[in-house]
Amino acid sequence: MVSNDIDDIFGDLTEELDTTAELVAFVSDGQTHDVALAVSKQLGYAAEVRDGQCQDAMSYLGDNPAPQYLLVDIGSDELSAATSLFSLITALPEGTKLIAVGTINDIGFYREMIEIGVSDYVLKPLTEKALLTSINNADKSNVVYISKDEELTQKENNKVIILGARGGVGASTVAVNLAWTLAEEVNVKTALLDMDIEFGTVALTLDVEPTQGLREALENPERLDSLFISSTTAKLTENLAIMATEENLTEDLSFTHDGIAILMEALSREHQQLIVDTPKSAVKLRKDILTEAGIVILVTEYNLPCLRDTIRTQNSIKAVNEECRIIIVANKTGNNFSAIPASEFEKSLGIGVDLEIPEDIKLSIKAANNGKPAVALEPNSKISKAFIKLAKQIAPFDESLSKKAIWRKFIGLK
Repeated sequence: MVSNDIDDIFGDLTEELDTTAELVAFVSDGQTHDVALAVSKQLGYAAEVRDGQCQDAMSYLGDNPAPQYLLVDIGSDELSAATSLFSLITALPEGTKLIAVGTINDIGFYREMIEIGVSDYVLKPLTEKALLTSINNADKSNVVYISKDEELTQKENNKVIILGARGGVGASTVAVNLAWTLAEEVNVKTALLDMDIEFGTVALTLDVEPTQGLREALENPERLDSLFISSTTAKLTENLAIMATEENLTEDLSFTHDGIAILMEALSREHQQLIVDTPKSAVKLRKDILTEAGIVILVTEYNLPCLRDTIRTQNSIKAVNEECRIIIVANKTGNNFSAIPASEFEKSLGIGVDLEIPEDIKLSIKAANNGKPAVALEPNSKISKAFIKLAKQIAPFDESLSKKAIWRKFIGLK
């Protein structure tokens, strides 16, 4: 009898201790705080309302059970909000509904939030009616209803990955010259990211100091916002920004796929094109980068080892990312040292080579000595013309918007 009474007492206590907040909110203003409390009371939910934003929610989830509904104030910076929410969503269990509130009044931003997994996005100032509606809708399917006169377009993946079939084919040189061509000839705002953070050559090739912050961005992606990116990229020209570093070879580097994905997404949001120079040797890093790719430019040469590795690398790309487009570029062509004729190379490969970049040893030496891309030193060279063709395959090209066309128009030429 006594035993049963004790069981009843401790059973009730256990139930009380196991109570988990059904709604947890991280807010930054008094009105949102009061509305969250009032709505949770109306619905009879156990609730916690705290000061904070996405990073505070991440810390909370690390120490507490996930609630049924998580309300987070994302502020007014679109880039910071998007990257922070992306990081937060990856930490949420399947049953938790994420509701974001903020001051970003843009239908495109709303659609992107729904697409990445946010249950609803509500504009501030938050009202009880709006939050009640959002919670009621959160349990329904995440469908965005678009009126017939609205055009729903998915944001094009503007992440271009440069990868060599094997070492020494000139993939980094292709990355540098392509980025310059996009920025200065096609007039596209471009970011060039060197992901070989120990042995990368992008900064060296362009004669700029390695930037500080790439490692910090990868290891702490929640810090990424417009200000952070601006302060950690080297502005080479008005249209071209570089992010490259030289990390200590004796230190261990610790970052995850989420860190890479968030960094690439942040850079791609701030620029029209993102070019990523990708190391060949780091297998896991390469896979993580390829997962995010819209286009992969596979750089090769006309010889037997490159043929073998082009086939193998192409298969590995498709195994990681079936949706990406692969452009095969044969580099250093036109010399007398090609071990395999182009026709035989393509026959063995099973598909055609998309573009050839001719070899110009004198121009390459000149570029190395001057710390500038070959396309910048001799814009009318065969190499430059090849990169214009490559750029046109990547970015929409309007001749009237190119810098050369703008200058000709300025001085009265057609």
